[in-house]
Amino acid sequence: MKPLYVVGTRRDVGKTTTCIGLIGAFRERGLTVGYMKPLGQRLTTIHGEHYENDTLVIVQGMDMSSSKVPMAVPLPRGRVEEEVKDLHEDRLAERITDTFEELSEKHDVVLVEAMGHVAAGACVKLSSGDVASLLGAKVLLICGGGIGSTIDDIALCATFLSARGAELMGAAVNKVWPEKFRRVREATMKGLDNLGIRSIGTMPYEETLAFPTMRQVTEQLDGQVCCGHETMTNRVGETYVAAMEPQHMVAYLKDRSLVITPGDRSDNILAILSMHMLDKATERPVSGLILSGGFRPAGKVMSLLAESGLPVILCKGDTHTVAAQLQEMVFKIAPDDVERIGAAVCLVDEYMDVDAIIEGLKE
Repeated sequence: MKPLYVVGTRRDVGKTTTCIGLIGAFRERGLTVGYMKPLGQRLTTIHGEHYENDTLVIVQGMDMSSSKVPMAVPLPRGRVEEEVKDLHEDRLAERITDTFEELSEKHDVVLVEAMGHVAAGACVKLSSGDVASLLGAKVLLICGGGIGSTIDDIALCATFLSARGAELMGAAVNKVWPEKFRRVREATMKGLDNLGIRSIGTMPYEETLAFPTMRQVTEQLDGQVCCGHETMTNRVGETYVAAMEPQHMVAYLKDRSLVITPGDRSDNILAILSMHMLDKATERPVSGLILSGGFRPAGKVMSLLAESGLPVILCKGDTHTVAAQLQEMVFKIAPDDVERIGAAVCLVDEYMDVDAIIEGLKE
């Protein structure tokens, strides 16, 4: 069976989520699955070996000890310049093929995840098209939800892959808003058919996959947990900056809001706390609270927060700086995030034609 190369038309379109789902779906059909990510920039070093962060998520989250191999070609900040100036493409390619062969000997199918977008790695002659051709893998393109731009992106990437000698199996559209799902699915399926590209599936935007936990928010902001350690698994929906007077601010709080307010604004804090406690028996409009400016509330207010069970984070930055940081953050699935991993498996199994993928890999 040929390997499957999961490639994104752009960054953050859901490649890792798709890989998690495909691993689960392949296993349900009795296949043993190996996984590798040939190139990576977001690295973690364990016992002197480099592992790409997404690789750790999948290897640990999907219990794939047999796929626990070091990065074939690590490309951390600064490394690309060195490789470009002193390029040894044969050596780099050999490291990738050696890793692949180690996995293919032990598994029915090897799932390969690309780095970034379709051309990422071309600077060292290891774009997705180059590596797919090198491994004899069939390519599955993943694209973000839309109609015109989605079809255009897939067409552009398909042309690039073909030019590099890679074989495109088909494309799947991901993160489609539920209210637009039927319309987008019908249009993109027809658009891909017009281009002679097979549609493998259309997946809706899944809130569980999009919403991070308070623990993930805390880690990325390097914040200090003041209280609510037991509820750090609360999922965050929208982020709200409490800039209005309390009586106006509470009307804007929606289900699972993450509220940012200066730590010395006791009026806002108490209003948020009241909303949290009043709705405790039903839906909670507040998932967590970020206290900005490095200000810790006065003793009585802090005691009330601790008693409420609401997760509260203290950050040094001002309110708008913290909000801007959150806006720029991308929250990847964590290895221990069982809920999101389970959601990824269900999403792929329900909305992607997994059987068609398997048959295609046998051809």
